[in-house]
Amino acid sequence: MISMFYCHGFASCFDPHSSKIETLRKLGPVAGCNIDYTKTADELVAEIMKHSQLNEIDMLIGTSMGGWLAAHIGALAGIPFVAINPAIAPALSLKRHLGAGVDYQGNSYTLTETAVNSYKPIAKDGCGLILLDEGDELFDAHETRQELASCYRVETFPGGSHRFTHMEEALLLIEAFYEQSGVVYGLGAR
Repeated sequence: MISMFYCHGFASCFDPHSSKIETLRKLGPVAGCNIDYTKTADELVAEIMKHSQLNEIDMLIGTSMGGWLAAHIGALAGIPFVAINPAIAPALSLKRHLGAGVDYQGNSYTLTETAVNSYKPIAKDGCGLILLDEGDELFDAHETRQELASCYRVETFPGGSHRFTHMEEALLLIEAFYEQSGVVYGLGAR
């Protein structure tokens, strides 16, 4: 059993009943929380690093901005991570959401330029697995592969979308990555 912490994407929320989380539960328990990406990167990282469940997990998993966050926290905390269709340059990709907006749950938010500019490129010094759908309509999978293949194992699936439609097929890759992370990187279950 792998104990996981899931980081959702921008303007989303942690939904313990989503199909992605239900599929991940086949590998073990999945915790998470609602993440406010309108905070500065330093505020957000500090908040998640203090999260009580972080000390009890074996692996971080995140999608989109959550992939960026999982990579960043994983590198800082020495926890293996899986980044799914990650934002590799959030200071650029978040610009389209500047100002007032409404998230996928209908809640209003305001994203400031100060917050957007605080987000550094994705961390490249952790123990990670990158999962990409070629059909991602927000981030170019080829560009992401080129940017991260020298740092991490990158697996690409044909078709799909930004939401990532290959979670079931990725389970064996995630499980094998976790098992290898303990051997190769000296990490393991906490």
